[in-house]
Amino acid sequence: MPAVLKSALEEAVFFLENRGVPEARANAELLLAAVLQCGRNEALLRSSRALSGEQGRLLRRYLAARARRVPLAYVLGRQNFMGFDVAVDAAALVPRPETEELVAEAQLRLRALGRERVSVLEIGTGTGCIAIALARSFPAASICATDISPAALALARRNARSHSVTRQIRFIREDLFEPAACLLGGADLVISNPPYIPSAEIERLDAEVRREPRLALDGGRDGLKALRAIAADAPRRLKKGGWLLLEIGADQGRQVLDLFKTHGFSRLELRRDMQGLDRIVAGKW
Repeated sequence: MPAVLKSALEEAVFFLENRGVPEARANAELLLAAVLQCGRNEALLRSSRALSGEQGRLLRRYLAARARRVPLAYVLGRQNFMGFDVAVDAAALVPRPETEELVAEAQLRLRALGRERVSVLEIGTGTGCIAIALARSFPAASICATDISPAALALARRNARSHSVTRQIRFIREDLFEPAACLLGGADLVISNPPYIPSAEIERLDAEVRREPRLALDGGRDGLKALRAIAADAPRRLKKGGWLLLEIGADQGRQVLDLFKTHGFSRLELRRDMQGLDRIVAGKW
């Protein structure tokens, strides 16, 4: 007999709670909505309806993945970012609210230029969410987005196509430790959410985070390896008066400010995120 949605939901919550999945009810509601291909609220309003056999099997598959601590966004295959959805999978980090704040800082600085045509370099694009958000905000922008991972670049290109911004963004495979000449001396903005977690801390992260690409998380012994490389390379990428914006770990603010000073940046700013933690460093070239 097909399961009624209300009982299926309660069973899903119980299943996830017993396996230690955080926010079990919210997870169960979102997974049920995905199975029904509707919004979360609409799924709850359908509580007296029945799941089909196929829908029941799909829900069980989703629940099993969450029990293995596969990130919810990977199970759903999407994540909202700055008001639009991007496809996500294990090739790239799941976009986070802190990175939305990084984009907001970038938007402020690009708008202050007072012109439509701006040039942006994003290092380590992952899903492409930062580049796509900026392309949507600045239709005349020219954006170069790099990543070392071919799988991440394929995902980013797919997302760019979904949002009709492929003409604005060039996706290039590039190792941030062996940078090429993308936007050499021509960028108004260099922006990155680089790996910044110290290597020794990776295994202490939440189980879901450990499912994300280590390459995008591991910042080396002190977490600053990628941040050092970008701060050193950015001056040759930027126009005079251009900005470097980096997302950082909560305890790295003073060290990254010192890096910016060492490489000649001025008008240094350290911004906190919505939780009051140091999260963004900005410097003008």
